[in-house]
Amino acid sequence: MRPERSASGLVIRPRAGCLCCAPERIGFVSEHVGTVAAVSAEVASGHWVMPPLANAHDHARGVRPTSLGAFDLPLEMWLAVMTGAPVADPWLVVANALGRQALSGCGAIMIHYTRPQDPARIADELREVAMAAQMVGVRVAIAVALRDVNALGYAPDEAVLSALPGEVADAVRARLLRAPAPPADQIRLVEDLAAELDDPLVDVQYGPYGLEWCSGTMLRLIAERSALTGRRVHMHLLESPIQRAYLDAAFPQGPLRFLDSIGLLSPRLSIAHATHLRPDEMELLAERGVAVSINTSSNLNLRNGLAPAAEMHRRGVRLVTGLDGFSVDDDDDALRELRLNWMLHRGVGLEDGWPLPRLFESSTVAGREVLGGGRDAEVLAPGAAADLLVLARDADDVLIPAEEPALLVHRSTRAQVRQLIVHGRDVVRDGALCGLDLAAARAELDAQVRVNAPDARAWREVARRYAEGLRAFYAAGLHRAGG
Repeated sequence: MRPERSASGLVIRPRAGCLCCAPERIGFVSEHVGTVAAVSAEVASGHWVMPPLANAHDHARGVRPTSLGAFDLPLEMWLAVMTGAPVADPWLVVANALGRQALSGCGAIMIHYTRPQDPARIADELREVAMAAQMVGVRVAIAVALRDVNALGYAPDEAVLSALPGEVADAVRARLLRAPAPPADQIRLVEDLAAELDDPLVDVQYGPYGLEWCSGTMLRLIAERSALTGRRVHMHLLESPIQRAYLDAAFPQGPLRFLDSIGLLSPRLSIAHATHLRPDEMELLAERGVAVSINTSSNLNLRNGLAPAAEMHRRGVRLVTGLDGFSVDDDDDALRELRLNWMLHRGVGLEDGWPLPRLFESSTVAGREVLGGGRDAEVLAPGAAADLLVLARDADDVLIPAEEPALLVHRSTRAQVRQLIVHGRDVVRDGALCGLDLAAARAELDAQVRVNAPDARAWREVARRYAEGLRAFYAAGLHRAGG
């Protein structure tokens, strides 16, 4: 049967077919199942078959921020409030987060592990993170957070403390300040973990928190080790307007030019947000092959604005997408995020923006590549990774044939997920996880955080005043002192 090419550029073969998966790779694809850059359709059988979604930036928060009253705040105030999150078993925290995302079609997830439950046992926690991912069955990249300066805000810690009321400063100092390990020791932790874990579904990456929180020594060492080992790097960059102002003052040559000068900009690097990029910076990222994760719901929740995704696409930047622990309906639904990205970034008026075929690619196979999962030359073809997402086709009322990819993105939610296969293994079938009792895990996590909730509530008032102090600090422009 000759394939038909849709106006969107995706190949659709609208008849039922079959896929046969060996343990890790697709072994056979019938002529009736499309081989496309992002999605194929089994129309007669009432299902869409596509590569799983990839969440290219997340923190695996098992307890959602809204449950902690941490929402409707600018990023910088939100970070202060989140310092009071209740402590719980890290395995449970991560398993709950990954399980929710798998149910919405995510087969690959970036875990930027920035808030350990107990910093004194970070190595043990990271092993438990890997165990949780193995239990759920999804691909993960664990980007181990690396930071050694500015623990309290975008300035030296003492400058931030001096702007807080005395009793608040004392409480913040006692709870949040601790001497960071030397950069070399932090980087050795990453490399030791990578050497210990032997799992094709787990990739360990260097995870510098961001330019605001890493010394030049730290960043240079990461760039050197990444170039030497080939290990990938994942970091935040230019998420908020306040970060833009701070970084412009701290790096007069430009923050991207600084990163380029030390060799950190390369195809091994992925950055989260980049909401406040300038055109010349987009050109530089495109030239160096850096991937940018667009995190639309997170940016909306934290008042950061919209990333210039359409402009980045036009300038050739590699784009991927992430949830960042937020979603438009607070349910970790990656399919709704796909729709939101398309509606907000597809263009204005007669000007086209981020095309749907490229958005599908960014949200699936390109994202998996950033997570270290590789990129197959063809999707849903013999020899490709046996990673598949099967969605119920919601089209019983369609009277005039529609473009299948557009129909999918318009209508699909986690409710349409019928099956998720990763590396040849069932992760989700008929709306339930195959490797984890999510209801029991959720109940246990809820019980643990409720035991520790009194401490979180007691800290909340301190955190509120800390956040107010930060707001005044930034409003006065004190973060523009050049770092």
